[in-house]
Amino acid sequence: MRVGPPRPVVVVGAFLFLLAALVAVAVALSGRWDAWAAVAGAEGVGWRLRTPWLVGAVVYEVLALLAGAVLWASVFRACGARMGVREGVSVWLGSQLARYLPGRIWQATGLVAYVRARGDSGVVALTVALVLQAGTLATGAGIGAAVLGPGVFGAIGPWSAVFGVLLIGAALAPPVLRAMIRLGRGLLREPSDSEPPAVQGRLLLRATLARLVLWLPHGLGFWLLLEGMLVSNPLGPLEATAVFAAAYVAGYLVILAPAGMVVREAAMASLLGVAGGLPIGPAAALALAARLWSTLAEVVGFAFAALIGMGARRR
Repeated sequence: MRVGPPRPVVVVGAFLFLLAALVAVAVALSGRWDAWAAVAGAEGVGWRLRTPWLVGAVVYEVLALLAGAVLWASVFRACGARMGVREGVSVWLGSQLARYLPGRIWQATGLVAYVRARGDSGVVALTVALVLQAGTLATGAGIGAAVLGPGVFGAIGPWSAVFGVLLIGAALAPPVLRAMIRLGRGLLREPSDSEPPAVQGRLLLRATLARLVLWLPHGLGFWLLLEGMLVSNPLGPLEATAVFAAAYVAGYLVILAPAGMVVREAAMASLLGVAGGLPIGPAAALALAARLWSTLAEVVGFAFAALIGMGARRR
């Protein structure tokens, strides 16, 4: 069954939600533009901005984000959703921008509200997102520990570590997922005609492996960013991927930080020092550049997906 065009109230609500998210992105980054002076003023490394490498970094990150969105939309559709993959990609990327709003509830709230308004299960949509996020954290932590050593996460507080372990364990355990779906459907008064296949172990394994593979374009994009800014990049593609993945995990586990801001940058600066021997000043400047790079890619990726989604609905 094909889903028809969104109702006007859904379109208006989605627009207002995205507007708030984009404002939050601008506010979150506005106080950090002056820190670009640290790039020029930081000593201890040679700086050289090369546009082709920087453009390539953005392209790789956009492709990684689009691939992650396709993964969510495809798994959600495999669970019985009527929403098309193209629309699902734009919905997912739009909800990701809400991470810049304080707290973690807005991303989930926006996703569930839109999906339910389109006639699909918000509980299943959120469950799929939880599974994929758990896979992202598990594989990211694994890459960081395998390449940089298990002590790479020593700076993470005990409660954040406990939260991460519980999240990953719950999201990758089919019995727990079934219980969560039943509870969520009861709270939201959603029909429960059948058990969604998202709770099957085989699908969980495939989704987790897909998240592992998706760290590659993220890491290559980050490596290209370093190549485009440094005269001599001390990190290879594998080390750059590990630094990016470990910093992402560290930032995500601090719940109150919007999109992991500040925490992720601090972790990345420290890891660049450990893995590449960079002084703290240049490492902090590169961490800031990485935040602006990833945020730009998120906005570009969403705009691209939204254009594709609108074109698909017009046909």
